[in-house]
Amino acid sequence: MTSVDVLEPITTSGTPAQVGTALGKVNAATIRRHLTDFMDSCRTKDLDEAAVIDRSAVGLQIIRKLAPYWEPELDAVAEAAEVSPELYKAFSIGKYRGLFFGQPECTSYAATGSYVPFAGTTFHKSRDNVNRLQCAFPRRIRDSEHSPYAWCGAADSSDATTMMFVNEHGLAGSADTAGKADDFYGDGLMNTFELRYIAEKCKDCQETLAALQEWSDNRHYAGGNVKTNWMFSDARGIILRVVQDNNGIEPQLSREGIVMSCYRKRLESDLLRQAGYLDAHALTAASRIKSVSLGSTISSLSVDCRPEHCDYLTCAWFALGRPTRAPYVPIFVASHTVPRGLLDGSLYRRSLLDRMSRDEMYKMEAGWRARAQDCQEQTRELVQSDQTGNIRQLTQQVTADCLKEAFDNMPGDA
Repeated sequence: MTSVDVLEPITTSGTPAQVGTALGKVNAATIRRHLTDFMDSCRTKDLDEAAVIDRSAVGLQIIRKLAPYWEPELDAVAEAAEVSPELYKAFSIGKYRGLFFGQPECTSYAATGSYVPFAGTTFHKSRDNVNRLQCAFPRRIRDSEHSPYAWCGAADSSDATTMMFVNEHGLAGSADTAGKADDFYGDGLMNTFELRYIAEKCKDCQETLAALQEWSDNRHYAGGNVKTNWMFSDARGIILRVVQDNNGIEPQLSREGIVMSCYRKRLESDLLRQAGYLDAHALTAASRIKSVSLGSTISSLSVDCRPEHCDYLTCAWFALGRPTRAPYVPIFVASHTVPRGLLDGSLYRRSLLDRMSRDEMYKMEAGWRARAQDCQEQTRELVQSDQTGNIRQLTQQVTADCLKEAFDNMPGDA
């Protein structure tokens, strides 16, 4: 793939059908492959296509009740990828249900209060899972009836949900696994859908807690054999950690300190040494210590959740691949497009080659931070002069320029 191809702007803003079609076209081959793998796994459990579709019926009814605009998006993804819409929806609803890990999967941490040098919070998530193409993107669904919030996220390149996010109100969130759940409950939706629901419906941690409680009370949540370890932080300075099983939730709200989803050697001590100065870039550096950057780490997010013009200034930093060899690329919530190389897994593939020195990568990222800060200063001026319509072109160009530099300096095939 040439640099022109990876820099092609893909529109991720529009009607559900428009956004779904864009994702389905770009990732058609991956979607077909992942769907085939999913069905092969189902057949080992004596489930044919009809049985898989039937088992997804409860989850689909929840979608139609809570976020009905998701279904036309999922249908459009499937049609663009030339797969059965019914089977793709079943795949989306059921793909993670069989996962079980003996120890906490993924690492999330956040800081607030006197530990950060600004109002608000700073947040990080590192995702551990199987080696599967990862994508990062802004998403802005136009639906006049439900008015979902815009957000940035990262996921498998065949997935229309998310594993981590920050939205236009400065709310960030992630879903990790916790311990084994006592009572299996298979019907409902997995936490990737719940995470997207919160990204599109909640402004802060208080609203998030209410949404988690609603999903639990109404049995919308299908946790399977493991608990979910939720982590959220907002622009109001609150961190929310919740452990959810098939029967209820255990919340913890914090306005001061560092909160971690699980223990990782050296992580807390490294963060404490920077108390008072913790921001997204400090959290990014911490993600590269040995106990957090694992062989199974496939994507990460670091972001500052600040109260000032969240919808225009929020800049999410995504690493697609293991953080020790994958650079953190900026994506702004204000953007309406994303370069193809971030959406189709190309940057993730490039990071697997590990042919760039750490010093070169850190120097490159330092330049990107300066570029992002300059973009934010220009954005403030545009907001003050009531020229907000020009902001998305500015933020989109920053992401494209950074991605071009990444491909120019990370040798290997896309």
